[in-house]
Amino acid sequence: MGLSTLDIANAVDHYPAEDTKAQALDQFLGAGGPAANAAVACAIVSGRPATLITALGTHPLADLVRHDLTSWHVTVVDTTPDQTDKPPVSSIVVALEAGSRTIVGLDGARIQAAYTAEIGRYVDDATVVLVDGHHPELALSIARRASETGVPVVLDAGRWKPVHDRLLPLTDVAICSAAISQPGVEGGGMALLKHLRAAGPKHVAVTRGPEPILFDEDGRHGTIDVTPVTDAADTLGAGDILHGAFCAYYSEGRSFVDSLTAASEVSTLSCRTFGTRNWASKLTELRK
Repeated sequence: MGLSTLDIANAVDHYPAEDTKAQALDQFLGAGGPAANAAVACAIVSGRPATLITALGTHPLADLVRHDLTSWHVTVVDTTPDQTDKPPVSSIVVALEAGSRTIVGLDGARIQAAYTAEIGRYVDDATVVLVDGHHPELALSIARRASETGVPVVLDAGRWKPVHDRLLPLTDVAICSAAISQPGVEGGGMALLKHLRAAGPKHVAVTRGPEPILFDEDGRHGTIDVTPVTDAADTLGAGDILHGAFCAYYSEGRSFVDSLTAASEVSTLSCRTFGTRNWASKLTELRK
């Protein structure tokens, strides 16, 4: 459950200088946003349809997002079916040699997404629920419903949002970026790990790009090595894909650490291709 955007990504060798024109090597146009990318990844890895609760509306650009999602076997539940404004659009430059992506766009802060009893039924039927912190009141309602009915809640926390203070106590698994910059928390990854664990989740992980993932599984600390990407890399959506793959594996009954390890391999695989979808054709390489 969370944000959907329209992503327009251009791949270049080097990030262009200001006030210049650059010829792209490749281009991606499709659905983006943490929850949307995670839903696609979950459907790809699991081989089963995933459901995305989001806010799209009736604007023609929203139709592009919806079409892309449904083509990847994601069922879209639109909480703002009468909205006529365009969805958030993200402009992205992927600098392959540096392995960086630069994103300029809007999030869902201007969108009012409401919780209804019908949405609650989707939660009741889920094997796992992921929230990305966007549309905060809706995220809280869904996390509460999942917590009440015993459905595991996974929190994707890429950057700190005020709603996280209220979401963390409802969360079973928190997978966060080291760049989250939580106010009042100093001391690096281990301090963040300890603070997040104390806030309520049973399992916590902190991803650090190419560095090993830190985790706390019911009080047991450890690390998971990340396979390096030696060639030109596209890191766009890598964290989102990790979250979606994690949900796919975790919903199969695999352990937290096993699911996270396997999801990390999928995330690394995604960095070896441009865009947030091309890795799907190479997934069998992880299953030989």
